[in-house]
Amino acid sequence: MAPEETPPPGGDPPKNPPPGGDPPPGDDDGLGEAGKRALDAERNARKAAERKARDFETELNRFRESSMSEQEKAIEQAKREARAEATTAFNGRLVQAEVRAVAAGKLADPEDAVRFLDLDEFTVDGDGKVDRKPITGAIEKLLKDKPYLAASATRPTGDADQGARGGPAGSSMNDLIRGALRR
Repeated sequence: MAPEETPPPGGDPPKNPPPGGDPPPGDDDGLGEAGKRALDAERNARKAAERKARDFETELNRFRESSMSEQEKAIEQAKREARAEATTAFNGRLVQAEVRAVAAGKLADPEDAVRFLDLDEFTVDGDGKVDRKPITGAIEKLLKDKPYLAASATRPTGDADQGARGGPAGSSMNDLIRGALRR
């Protein structure tokens, strides 16, 4: 690459990459038509193989279940139910934690988001990740409906003691007693 083609730091790469170099990831333009067709064919074959593997796994599970006794079937059913229950409980806690994390800094008390939002609206994907976009949108709507929940940019100042402020100079307890005795 010629020195004049070197991009500035954080800038765009040169328009003409060097010949024989790998195209940037996710850029199918450097493949040509034959390469694009081959890549599409490979992607379609992978999807078909994954579908076939799921079908085989389902068939294997049916076969295993058909060869089980009633007691074994009941045990497997109980395991599936326990696993589903544990997953549901874990996902609920995961959603709560994510809601609190998104609400931190936006609400005075992030726990308010957990109290006021319908947490069933938010889902956990198969990888255990929660999409933050719907949570952010729900918190923004909550702040629009209940602006008093927002975290204030400034802290309130002053004392909360509500007691009397300093009196006139020379009004110590001794001075007050002397004044009372003089009367």
